[in-house]
Parts: sequence; structure tokens; C-alpha cells
Amino acid sequence: MKEIIKKFAPEFVIKHLLVMKKNFYDPWEKLRLAKKVEHKHVELLKKLGSKEKKRVIFLVFFESVWKLDILLKKMLADSQFEPVILVCPYIVFGESRMNEEMQKCINFFKEKGYPVLSSFDNEKKKWITLDELKPDLVFFTNPHNLTRKEYYQDAYLNYLSCYVPYHYEVGQYDDNQAQYNQPFHNAIWKIFTPHKTSLSIFKDTCFTKGKNAELTGYPFAESLSQSIDAKLNPSVWKESSAKVRIIWAPHHTIDSPELPYSNFLKYAEFFKEISEIYKSEIQWCFKPHPILKLKLYNHPQWGIEKTDEYFNFWKNQKFTQLAEGDYIDLFIESTAMIHDSGSFLAEYLHVNKPVMYLINNENYLNFYNNFGKSALECCDLGRNKDDILKFINSLRSLTKVDEDILIKRNTAFFSRECPCEPSQKIIEILDREFKNASS
Repeated sequence: MKEIIKKFAPEFVIKHLLVMKKNFYDPWEKLRLAKKVEHKHVELLKKLGSKEKKRVIFLVFFESVWKLDILLKKMLADSQFEPVILVCPYIVFGESRMNEEMQKCINFFKEKGYPVLSSFDNEKKKWITLDELKPDLVFFTNPHNLTRKEYYQDAYLNYLSCYVPYHYEVGQYDDNQAQYNQPFHNAIWKIFTPHKTSLSIFKDTCFTKGKNAELTGYPFAESLSQSIDAKLNPSVWKESSAKVRIIWAPHHTIDSPELPYSNFLKYAEFFKEISEIYKSEIQWCFKPHPILKLKLYNHPQWGIEKTDEYFNFWKNQKFTQLAEGDYIDLFIESTAMIHDSGSFLAEYLHVNKPVMYLINNENYLNFYNNFGKSALECCDLGRNKDDILKFINSLRSLTKVDEDILIKRNTAFFSRECPCEPSQKIIEILDREFKNASS
């Protein structure tokens, strides 16, 4: 394990990650934490139940994995909540990349006019502690120990903490331990699950047996639906005479045999070539997972210079573009997507457009849960370059009948698994807990 970590992480963070792994697999640690925090949650709820204003801190790493827009807006409009976004450091790939990503994320929320704070106080040259912010509730969107302990262990062990996954939870690997049974999952107060399969796995896998998990649906689905209805201006796409707009969205798992989603190393040059071939017909958008660039910087066959050159190709051509942040408008105004991502597997289905999912392993079904497998059935599957070219050429002859088939199929898929109005359900669950605690 240490050698794998050393390959992609700077020296200063190795010890941090190895401690994480030890606690990650220790069942007694999970049981001890679950018991300890259960009593603490009761005490915290008693103090909070009658409080008129609840201060809510949302912990965020990257702008592109912010999926709680509707929930934040509901809290801003509700007099009982005082929500604030705290941008936290993603420490795995070193200080320079950490600072760059933090500033991008802060700028993103400032442009939206949301209440946002940096976790680093530039005037005092110190990291802000949660005690200084005095939260009543803390919201996580990532369960992994990828930041400073102030914004991980110190949060879920000492405050009423909630977890809303930033992804649709389609994957299955490592006996579901990483996504459903870390110490984090057993110690956190509330887990709001995106679909029935996710809730079922928590009940079967987590030491808490899902006592702290609630089925709410996936809040980001609301953001997509509302934006589709609003018919947003397609300004995120470059002006182009091309009638077809295709997103290529590769995953970051170029180094993850336990989760072999990514086909990037296999198709990186191929997509450059076909973007040139189809430049008069297709406007291309390269939408990589936010961690892919950082992993390529550390990859022995890529490195910083080659990676930056590759990303700049997509950024600078008239017929291509690079998207590294928010992607709602990008999805809505696209024609189709080709990808091997995790959460995009279900997310893109909300826009009811043709999609090809690239397969990297003939045993691929082993790496998806039942929800993910159902989502795959809604996609064209690509196993080679010929499949990709065939899919691209099929986009020339799309009809209204094709669109209606996609809408009917995708609507049926989501109605089987995912509740509606997830943000409102989260608010209602919180209200219920507050009232029970104060009665």
C-alpha cells in the first residue's frame, strides 16, 4: 500500500493516508466510534432542538463536485438556517495544486453570490477550526479522508454531521467498504442516500446497519431538472457552425485496478485525432474528472508538460473546448456524451440525450451495483474505436422518435429507484429530528 501511495502522493501526506487505511479496516474502531457518537448525537440534538437559528457548514473541495445548490438555496430561504460554504484543502497532491483548486472553488461560489469562506485565514496565516465557526450542522459530500483533520475527523466526531454523496453511487468495489463502511459512515449522524440500492447496501454493509441512513434521492437531479425547464443560454459552448456537440468525459481511475473505469490512456490520442477529422461537423468538449489532471502530472508516461499540452489542445482549438468546473449548462446544451465516469453514468440520463459508455474490462459488471447496472442498460456500450465511430455517425440521423424513446426509458429507470424532491426531503428529516429532540 505504501508504494502505491508514494507513486501519486507527496511525502508529507503518506503518513496521513496510512493512518486512514489502518482505521478504515479496523472493525473495532468502527464499532467503538458508532457507540461513542450515538450518545453524543443525542446530547447535541437536545441543545439544538430549541435553537432558533441553526448554523450549517458545507465542506467542499472542488467546484465540479458541488451538488447541493437546491438544498443551499432552500436553507438560505428558511429563517431557521444560516448556511455557509467552507472551501477545504484537498491535500493528496501537494500544496501548490491544493492552493490552486481552493482559489478556483472560492471564486466559483463568490460568482454565484453564495456565502463562502476559505478554510485558510490569510491574515493570521492559519487554518480555521470548526470551533471558530461554531456550526450546529456540518454537511459532507465526500466520505474519504482527503483533507486536514479539522475538516474530517474533528467534524464528524464532534458535530451533528450529514453526508450527501456528491456522486450517484453506481460503483461496487472493495466489498463496498470504501463507499459504505468506513469509520466515517458509522460515526456520522445522517446519511442521505440517492436511491434504493444505496440504502440497501448501507443496511447490508455498514456496522450501523443503516440506522443513520435515509432515502432522499439525489439533490443534483433537481438542479438538472430546474435548469432544463429554465432553458438556459448555451453560452458555455464556443460559437461554432457545427450542429453536433459531443462531450468526452474520462474518469480519473487510470491507476486503480480495484475500480477500472478509465479508458483515458487507451483513447487519449484517438479522441484528438477524431476531433480533427470531424472539426467541421462536431464541436467537442473535453470534460475530465477533476482528479485526472493531478494523476497525469504524477504518471510516469505523462508528467506536467505533456498533460498541460494535452489539456491546452482541447482548450484552444476552435472546434474543441475544455470544461473543468460546473457542467449543468454543458450537459443541457450538448447533443451527446461519450464517457467512462462514475456519477455521470446516471446524471447524464436526466437530460435524455444519446450517451455511449466506454467499457475497459470484460468483467465490467462486477464493478457496478444494481443501480449502476440498470443505468448501463440505458447507454450504448463502447468496447473499441469502431464502436465509438459508429455512435458518432448515428448522431447525424436523430429523430423525435429517438428522443421520445430515451425520455420514456430514462424516466422509468429513475422512477423505480429515486424519490423526487430530495432537498425538501432532507429539510423535512432535519425538521423532524429537531422537533423530536425539543419535545
